[in-house]
Amino acid sequence: MKIGIIGLPQSGKSTIFRAAAGQFAGHQEERGGISRAVVKVPDERLPVLQKIFGAAKIVPATVQYLDLSFDLRERENRQKETERLLNELKPADALILVVRNFELAGIPPDPQKDLDSLHEELILSDLAIVERRLEKLEKEARKGGRVNEKEIEELHLARSLLEAGRPLRVEPQLRRSPFMRGYTFLSLKPLLVVLNTGEENKILELQLPEGGELVAIKGRLEADLAEMPPEEAQIFREEYGLQEAALPLLIRKSFKILDLICFFTGGEKEARAWPIPRGTKAQQAAGVIHSDMERGFIRAEVIPFEELKALGSYQTAQKAGRVRLEGKDYEVQDGDVIIFRFSV
Repeated sequence: MKIGIIGLPQSGKSTIFRAAAGQFAGHQEERGGISRAVVKVPDERLPVLQKIFGAAKIVPATVQYLDLSFDLRERENRQKETERLLNELKPADALILVVRNFELAGIPPDPQKDLDSLHEELILSDLAIVERRLEKLEKEARKGGRVNEKEIEELHLARSLLEAGRPLRVEPQLRRSPFMRGYTFLSLKPLLVVLNTGEENKILELQLPEGGELVAIKGRLEADLAEMPPEEAQIFREEYGLQEAALPLLIRKSFKILDLICFFTGGEKEARAWPIPRGTKAQQAAGVIHSDMERGFIRAEVIPFEELKALGSYQTAQKAGRVRLEGKDYEVQDGDVIIFRFSV
């Protein structure tokens, strides 16, 4: 799972990136002005499974955050910067838009204005792509070339939405369309808006873009806490009345906008978390581990985490008849512990 963090200059998006990475980052790197951090998803279920299976290690799910340093407000550089932005965001599964809610050199914040401005740029970026593609396809059609009418129909639908200032994510047909996936439309990606709030600033209600989610984070404070030893950070967090650290909060919200869940596997070598889209069938879930498992799928042995935890061991669960045998069309649930049987 890759998530791009973008925002207007001095919105504090790099501070949010630091808060998201912190001590949980597997590694960080910066290349071409783009900072990347691979973050291990904290999950209290994994140590329990490690003990149950006697696993040598745990392997959590990971999230890669990309901190993108662009200024889309520079009109003369818009095309160049937009193309670079699109290229960097092609692999991103979702976007985080950071808006400022703290004073900056005496300038009061206006997060609603900043959010509207940034979202408008995403809409205009997508609209430019749609219009260029439609112009090319319609030119080919006039010359008698072969074009896909369904693609043209969906591009016209996309243009009508974008011209009305609406993101493409609001239209289910476009979210499911194989044609749309190839365009890397920014407004088609799930969206999380981060209200980057100063320590003394009030949390504001924002009018969000359609399909967007909001989370308020005291960015500078959380970035500092993320670099402290966990015990020390917890003391400060309690003093400031912060119930949840920025990283777990961002991850939980990220999973929500992407509609992701986790299933688990366990054995002597490792206990591991596997993120998948909600609604994934057992055979496709097996393919997340290895394509051979999906191709040679026989059955899935399934037990919910809470049941396994209560019983204390997989062998006990089997003897108690609590491990279910499920076929390829079983819809995997969050927290399922699964052993896949397959033959190739």
